[in-house]
Amino acid sequence: MKKVFKGFFIIYFLTGQSIYAQNNAVIDSIKSQLSTENLERKIELYNQIAWEYRKSHPDSTIFYSQKSLDIASDPEMNHMLAKCLNYMGVGHYYKGENLKAYNLYNQAKETALANGDSLQYGHSLNNIGRIYFNQANYIPAYNYFFRSLEVFEAIGNKPAISYGYKSLAEIYQTQNNLSKALEMSLKTATIRIDFEDLSGIISINLEIAAIYAEMQNYENALKYFDLAYEIAKKINDEANLAITKLAISVMETERGELNKALINANEALEFTDNSHNFNLLNKVYFQLGLIYYLKNDYNQAQLYFEKVKSRASENNDITYERDALLYLARIFENKGETDKAYSHFKSYADLKERTENTQTAREIERLESRLEIEVKEKENQMLKLNEETYKEVIRKQKALNNALFIIAGLVVILLTFIWFTAYKRRKYNKILLQKNKQIEEHQIKITAQNKEIKQQNNQLIIRNKTLDDLNNEKDSLLSIVAHDLKAPFSRIKGIAELLRLSGLNQEQEQYVQMIRTNSKHGTYLINDLLDVNAIEIDKEKPVPSGINLKSLLENKAADFIVELTNKEMECHIECEPGQDVISDKLYLNRILDNLISNAIKFSELGSEIILRAGKNNKGFWIVVKDFGQGFTKDDQKNMFKKFKKLSSRPTGGESSNGLGLAIVKTLTDRLNGRIELTSEKDKFSEFTLYFTFLEEA
Repeated sequence: MKKVFKGFFIIYFLTGQSIYAQNNAVIDSIKSQLSTENLERKIELYNQIAWEYRKSHPDSTIFYSQKSLDIASDPEMNHMLAKCLNYMGVGHYYKGENLKAYNLYNQAKETALANGDSLQYGHSLNNIGRIYFNQANYIPAYNYFFRSLEVFEAIGNKPAISYGYKSLAEIYQTQNNLSKALEMSLKTATIRIDFEDLSGIISINLEIAAIYAEMQNYENALKYFDLAYEIAKKINDEANLAITKLAISVMETERGELNKALINANEALEFTDNSHNFNLLNKVYFQLGLIYYLKNDYNQAQLYFEKVKSRASENNDITYERDALLYLARIFENKGETDKAYSHFKSYADLKERTENTQTAREIERLESRLEIEVKEKENQMLKLNEETYKEVIRKQKALNNALFIIAGLVVILLTFIWFTAYKRRKYNKILLQKNKQIEEHQIKITAQNKEIKQQNNQLIIRNKTLDDLNNEKDSLLSIVAHDLKAPFSRIKGIAELLRLSGLNQEQEQYVQMIRTNSKHGTYLINDLLDVNAIEIDKEKPVPSGINLKSLLENKAADFIVELTNKEMECHIECEPGQDVISDKLYLNRILDNLISNAIKFSELGSEIILRAGKNNKGFWIVVKDFGQGFTKDDQKNMFKKFKKLSSRPTGGESSNGLGLAIVKTLTDRLNGRIELTSEKDKFSEFTLYFTFLEEA
């Protein structure tokens, strides 16, 4: 059974926001207590309601946090102002308004400092880190998370400490540092067990299970899924029971255990029906459809994917509607219903384009927001610097005033010190004037520096645009020149062929053959130039599909049968049958074309080529080995650079333009692979390519 998921797909099911829905029973219970006359208690209740709404209705979070903020604005309630500002920021954060959230978190931070509220100061730092984390700006995010954890540990607040560890776990997961993420998550779990936060314990157990699944440690993953399930069962939490069973089903599907996956998915469906969580229901339907599809039960799979498509369309969930359309198209294709398959593929392509456009727009918005926040951060730093300068001036002014008061008193008491007192006053005044002058000069210098920075930024923008224009002009010019040169070379080749057929003597025949050979080499060069240019321009992601490694090698050997025969060479294939992998077939073909062509080109008559391939749990590998001229150490430094001709020369008069290995390196990088070369000059060359499995669409 080929794998259709990576471990991280389980995390998607656990953390996707669409799974969550506010607990209306909890909200109604909190609202029933709002009649209290205790203002501090009323602020807490409004904030609790705001927190419950944050993931499903952030506008309601903003509404209720504004109510708590209005009460906290009273001078007597000022000690709760920082907390209210943090909750207001949470509402804007979940609404996607990062700059507003950032400003509110900063206000909360400053207010907490002013009021000595260490807990809310720590939460403000963590919240600011969340914004940077959401924008993939991981270094400042990590710094803010770490600073907040230091604050939480200093005050010994266990719930806050667990939240700090959880934040660090998430950032380690994004960096694929799974061992560190697991360490942080286990610390979180230990703390939450201490203060018996059952909902929090369920959540962190699911997260730990997901990390183990991504590490392919399925035994431990199942252990923590079971722990989460038992706690959810104890408190009758239908939503988390469904989420746990769904995650187990996804993991079993990844492992190819479809019968177990089906049992768990059906249990998840039962719990989801009881919880009335309609967003989660769509995920369960999709999982059931996928299992039946993999079991080749297309009628059942069609039934569930139709449900997903219908519900996703009603809720404007483009992603699920798109994926359901893709599987329905495949189902109709497998059932031989071509018209329906084409119709669904067309709808899928339309939605795919819409989602890609939406993702692009969101990425632009995210980057713009990130830039605005960074500018705001620098402005805040500058304001703090100025504030410290002003405070220093005020402190010195106060010290001076105190000195003047003392001197005035001494003048009244001791007339004999009048002259000395006047002298001291003049001295201090002179120092103060010098300091003021220095401050003014410093301010002028800062203004000039800011102006210069702005000018440099404007120049940098202009230069970047110029570079982009030049790069685009280069690509266009290369494409035009290459296409325009193809026609003359083709005509030269055709004319040479006509001359050959017209009846020539032996010397003329040799000249015509030289013309044909050079025009053919010129055409090859132009085609390689066009290929390199197309690869550099085309930034599309690889398209995964199922590939049989042995068939791939056999087909490639067959493609070069003429070249191998001409040079009396043999090609040996070493690959076990049944080696199925998931990768981009077009990229692999192009890579092997260049490596096999080079192996033939630089080998002597009667030599041989060996093609090997295999796979393991982490990925697969392909080897191309020849017994030709090999590579020197200098060759190996330059072998993947464009237009770099190496020390070896073709043994049969073939063309070589120095582009083949550059194409191989570019395409291997696109597949997140790596290349290793073992070679001895004039003995052999062995290229080994390592690839990880791609996730099948």
